[in-house]
Amino acid sequence: MPRKLPGSSSGRGGSPAKQSTWEGGHRVPAVAYGPGRVPANVTSTALLSVLDIFPTVVALAGASLPRGRHYDGLDASEVLFGRLQIGHRVLFHPNSGAAGVYGDLQTVRLGHYKAFYVTGGAKACDGSVGAEQHHEPPLIFNLEDDAAEAVPLERGSAEYQRVLPKVRAVLADVLQDIAHDNVSRADYTQDPSVTPCCNPHQIACRCQAPTQPDASTASKVGT
Repeated sequence: MPRKLPGSSSGRGGSPAKQSTWEGGHRVPAVAYGPGRVPANVTSTALLSVLDIFPTVVALAGASLPRGRHYDGLDASEVLFGRLQIGHRVLFHPNSGAAGVYGDLQTVRLGHYKAFYVTGGAKACDGSVGAEQHHEPPLIFNLEDDAAEAVPLERGSAEYQRVLPKVRAVLADVLQDIAHDNVSRADYTQDPSVTPCCNPHQIACRCQAPTQPDASTASKVGT
């Protein structure tokens, strides 16, 4: 039997909790439909992200992205059209309300490897909550062999020792890139006017301190 992981709410490793960075929490299929352009009955293994929607739509529209900026997403149109099977080599999964500081980058996807510097803290489907655990060195999984993230690589193994410096390097690079990014001037922690979404009456909106809609609004929603 696989051992229970620190910070997991399941004895099988990764959790299905949606606020977590486990594969079961955020990995979803995507379906593309475009007769005559998108090949039918084809499955792609390319690693893509919602970050890719913007640059892909811009490319499909025949437009160009503004220069002088760094974009985390990529143009995935060649993948959609079946001409390439290459997506991201590296992705970073920010903490999303479970373990760790919200928004911090503490989960790294590198090829078919995934490293966790923090786990736990989210409520699973059965109501259990895994204790928050910080990992240094990180837990590393080979998703090609273990998509369920059931058993991390042994820290003393040759595979782990080969992957660990690469994980540290890409994480250091992205943190430095963020630190030197002077394009965005918005301070979301200080200026309420630039908060992306904090309307408690919008069903799809998440706020740090949600409030209940008043009776009149609730009545309108229910009609």
